Formats: sequence, structure tokens, C-alpha cells
Amino acid sequence: MAITGGERIARMLAEEGVEVVFGIIDGTYFGLYGHLSEYGIRLVSPRHETSAVHMAGAYARLTGRLGVAIASNGPGVANALPGVAVENGEGNRVLLLTSWRRHQLVDPDRGGTFQYFDQPAVIAPMAKWSTAVPSFDRIGELMRRALRLCWRGRPGVVHVTVPEDIMNSAFDEPALSDVPPARYRRTTPVEPAPELVDQAARLLVDADAPVIHAGSGVLHARATAELRQVAEMLVAPVTTSWSGRDVLDERLDVALPMLYPDLVDRARTEADVVLAIGSRFSETRLVGHGAPLAAAGRAAAGPGRQRRRAARHEQAGRHRRARRRPGVPPSAGRPPRCGRLRGAAAGAVGGPAQTPGRAEASS
Repeated sequence: MAITGGERIARMLAEEGVEVVFGIIDGTYFGLYGHLSEYGIRLVSPRHETSAVHMAGAYARLTGRLGVAIASNGPGVANALPGVAVENGEGNRVLLLTSWRRHQLVDPDRGGTFQYFDQPAVIAPMAKWSTAVPSFDRIGELMRRALRLCWRGRPGVVHVTVPEDIMNSAFDEPALSDVPPARYRRTTPVEPAPELVDQAARLLVDADAPVIHAGSGVLHARATAELRQVAEMLVAPVTTSWSGRDVLDERLDVALPMLYPDLVDRARTEADVVLAIGSRFSETRLVGHGAPLAAAGRAAAGPGRQRRRAARHEQAGRHRRARRRPGVPPSAGRPPRCGRLRGAAAGAVGGPAQTPGRAEASS
């Protein structure tokens, strides 16, 4: 039975659970989009290839699934480049499939080829991985590797370009059938060691000033509800990375929006334990509770101040011991830091002690 390279790719996308592809149609990959509907995949066409990549990124971010975009060779791929740079930088899981001129023309380039540039080489520095398919026989191998990389490590853009003659021509079915995703990548989450989870929980419960720092990994893991539950149990302020601002409704009492950078820095500085979820701290300043503040305190502390500090430490110890008793909530005895910080935030902008958008939410 004959099959085009594009149909083989469509079949692999369907095995991955892909339901929608974003892109503008073109004859150079008719063998792909002409078969999408046969495998239950919708094609959504914007007016520009950059928009297609952004739509795929937004889809991945909102659903936790793989976003797929397509762009045609030359100008179409050039139009997609801004989207590649942004979505990869933002850490959104996107597979970009592009067409290329016939492999006899591009390998190697003869010079002056119409609507051609070295697409894999140009995209490589701004993507997780970028490659070209040299033959129909290698579609399965390279697509498996691309899909594995889409789901491994920090999300980003993975690019595969396929020459138009491979995409649109008919070939014999491969001797070995393409395998399902579970055969070439992990399809279930890695389970943490229970003892490490218990250790982290004890640190948070015993902390006097815990802070949660959340990144966009929370979105990709579909764990926003769990984040809110933990934050409200601990009454711990939540700060976010730039790409993770929407992990938590900023109208909640535990949310500390990045609108107030000084207050965010203050919360992090006062923290004695930080729970970091889905973030690599790429732009995050975590000043910490230890050396700088302790050194400043020692320099200015007299006998009376030392006695007051010792009393605070003893009170904190009693609260920690109380929180370990069965039935006592983790936040018992902990000062209401979230309300204090949010009140300071409101004062910083000269407004009432109200969360941005709280009036609208309550009306």
C-alpha cells in the first residue's frame, strides 16, 4: 500500500493525540494537510505564520498538550521565525513542521534556488532542536526523536523540515510499522520519592515565613488547582516568574502580583523556606532570609533587642511544635503575612487595601 510522507506524519501526530494544527496551506505540503481530517485533526488557518506559531504555543499552554504549527518553505518559514523565538523563550511546547524545496535542490544548495534558505540551520539557535528529513525511510526515526524532545525537559520549539518531494510523493509503507508514543518517550509523569515529599512538607509546615515561587511549568502540568490548595493551606504568599503570571488568580489573598516588585522582593527576602515549582529561576531574585539580614541585625542589636529576638525565636518554636500535632492546620500560629504584604502593596500605589480587580470580582 502506498502512502505519502505527509500522511505518515499526520498518522504519527494522531497517535500523539494531536487534534488541531495551526498554519496556512500551501502546495508544498499538500501531502500533510490533505490527510489531517482523515485522522481527526482540524486545521486552523490564521493570516500570518507567526500567528500560527503563537496559536500553537497558546494552545499548549492552556491545554497541557502538544501545539503543532506548519509553515511553507522560504517566505512562510521566514514569517514564522518571530514566533519560534518567542515561544521557545517562553517555554511553550510547540512542534513546527515546515516544507522545503526538493531534496535534489537543497542538498546541497545549488545557489539561487527559488524561495529557499537553510531553514534547519537558521532555526537551530532559537529552538530546542531543528532538523531536515533526508528521505522517506527516515521520517519515523526523526519524527520520533522530535516528539520525544518535545516532551523532554523544559518545553520549547522543536522544528522538522521535510522536502516537498518527500512530503507529497507516494512510497511503500515502511517494513516496520511506526510505534506508539509509549515506545519512544515517557507518557506518564515521573513519581517523586515519597520520603522527599514528606521531607519537603515538613520543612514547609515548620517554616515561619514560607513563600511559594511558581513558574510556567505549573501550567504545563495542569497543576494550578493544586498550587492554590497548597498556598491557602500554608497561607503562603505566591510569587511567579514572568512567564508564569497566570498560574494563580492575582485577586486571591495568597497571590503577590509582579505588579509590586518591591513587595515581591520583600516577601522572598523574609522567607525562611521557599517552595519552587515549575521554575528555573532564570530572572528571579531570591535574596533569602539568612546572611544579609542576620548580619545587619547583629550590627545594630543591643541587649534589649537581643532579648526580644530570643523571645520571638521561642514563640516560633512553640508554633512549630503546635503545627505538628494532628488536626492542627499548617498555618496555625503563623503571622498573617499575605494580608500584611498585600496591604503594603496597596499603600505603595496610594490606593485602598484591595487587590487589583477585587471590586470587579465581587460585583
